[in-house]
Amino acid sequence: MPDKDKKEQKPITPEPIPIKRGITADPSIGEIAQVTDQRGRPVYLARKKFKIPAWLVAAIVFSALMIAFFFVIPQLVDRVSDIENDPQATDLLPPDWDSRDVEENTAVVQVAYATLYAAPDKKSARVAEALLNEAVTILDAKDRQFIYVLLKDGVKGYMPREHLAADTLSVSAENKVAKVVVRVPQKRVMSHARLGSLLVEAPMGTVLFADYRNGDLLRVQLPGMRVGWINASGVALLPPNSPMVADETPGPLFVATLMAFYSSPIVPGGITTRGISLEGAIHVSALLQGIELSRDRDTLIRQGEGVRGSDFSSLLEGDVIFVHKSTDMSAIETIAVRVSDEQLLVALPSRSTVQLIDIASPTSQELEGRVMAVRRYIFDRD
Repeated sequence: MPDKDKKEQKPITPEPIPIKRGITADPSIGEIAQVTDQRGRPVYLARKKFKIPAWLVAAIVFSALMIAFFFVIPQLVDRVSDIENDPQATDLLPPDWDSRDVEENTAVVQVAYATLYAAPDKKSARVAEALLNEAVTILDAKDRQFIYVLLKDGVKGYMPREHLAADTLSVSAENKVAKVVVRVPQKRVMSHARLGSLLVEAPMGTVLFADYRNGDLLRVQLPGMRVGWINASGVALLPPNSPMVADETPGPLFVATLMAFYSSPIVPGGITTRGISLEGAIHVSALLQGIELSRDRDTLIRQGEGVRGSDFSSLLEGDVIFVHKSTDMSAIETIAVRVSDEQLLVALPSRSTVQLIDIASPTSQELEGRVMAVRRYIFDRD
């Protein structure tokens, strides 16, 4: 029998446990703009308005005023004063210039340098390069992207249309005060005499014409009916119709100019320090001595005077050496130039930049065994 002393145990009825599901409104908020989930995190049902802090607005306005005060306004004042002090500054083109006088088969390079390709395709072989403001003869303009052109030294190739300008005012000596020949690797041409922006960097050998001069500042005509400003440092200034004349000792100057291309990247057909071929370097260096040589190596090997013998130690500074391929004695593999200090300036196929090597080095001796020809283009005056 059950123990009488034990109290009767009544069954315990469990109270229901409230379970919060989803999200619930926060009673502290008058309108349902924000509710919380079961973890108490706020959930916004209406878009919360974003306000820009007052301090941020003040900072932006202050910065704009400072930029205008210290940079924009001074440049505008300087440019206006320069134009007012220069009576010819607004006369950018001669009043009697007529576009109908432009030769239909002539165009002008309007970029720092333009590449000529073997075919109307930038993936085709590079033939050569032409310098800023160099005039070219149009041979065929049927292609929509390329023009088949002829350079002054006889080189032909396809040049992108966008690299050429139709007007020839920039290569005309008429109404100009000086011919400007760039003698440094790169010459900056600015949009204005003071505080201007960079228009183009003219490579060594570029020929420009100035129609106005004020001290060391010159205003030059650029292709595409544009004008630019340069200073007189690093350029040769000649009368507008005067040709470049060689110095009394052109040999050392020819070699010194060639040395400016030392360590430059080797680029087939290249003609600037940004990318050079030895034939291109010889073409530019000779141009600065008033001597016109081809930038095509197959033509260059037939120019100048032949030098007998292939002993590098007996060559004069400035003599140019043509080396044939080891597998083809009729094909030019590379070019070297005898320079000072018993060295050669050479573009070796195994190197990416123009090198200097001693004539007594194993590399030089190997090249000596594959000499096709040695040519001399520069002769010092007696």
